[in-house]
Amino acid sequence: MKDRSQIWSIPNLISLFRLLLIPLLVALYWKGRTLAALIVFGVSAASDILDGQIARRFDMVTDLGKMLDPLADKLTQGAAAICVARNHPQLFLLFGLMAVKELTQAYIGARSMKQTGQAFSARWYGKACTVITTTCLMVMFAFPKIPESWINGMLILCAIVMLVTLALYANYFIKSRAAAVPGKEQAS
Repeated sequence: MKDRSQIWSIPNLISLFRLLLIPLLVALYWKGRTLAALIVFGVSAASDILDGQIARRFDMVTDLGKMLDPLADKLTQGAAAICVARNHPQLFLLFGLMAVKELTQAYIGARSMKQTGQAFSARWYGKACTVITTTCLMVMFAFPKIPESWINGMLILCAIVMLVTLALYANYFIKSRAAAVPGKEQAS
């Protein structure tokens, strides 16, 4: 981080706003106000797109933002999965897979960051995973009485995308670490 003022950049403030929306999302859903919860979820998803656009366009990308943005994504998705699991308990499996994936990625990313001295930005496959997972969860929010076969299909889709994304990130971090170590060849 170039200076402390970057902590309060517009993209980082938007990510903090998204974190603050999570309790509201959960409270609305648990009170049976699913439409209002869906709107909050939509605002969170839209602001996720907005913070990334602002960060890249106005050169406001920070190491804090590289960590805060995906944290807001994953905590929002996790909260949404728990909410939907109220009516569809199999979503606890998705929540568990999310937790394992994110903790594994965080561990591998932290090790890579320690070795390379830099925080890594999200890759296209991570963004695709976020879009697919968020879209599936929003469908489940919007249609609480959706058939179980659809829920299970979306659950399987999300699980496959998450596992593929984890494998791709692991490969990316391994290659990045190998490239950062002088004299060590990059795996192909």
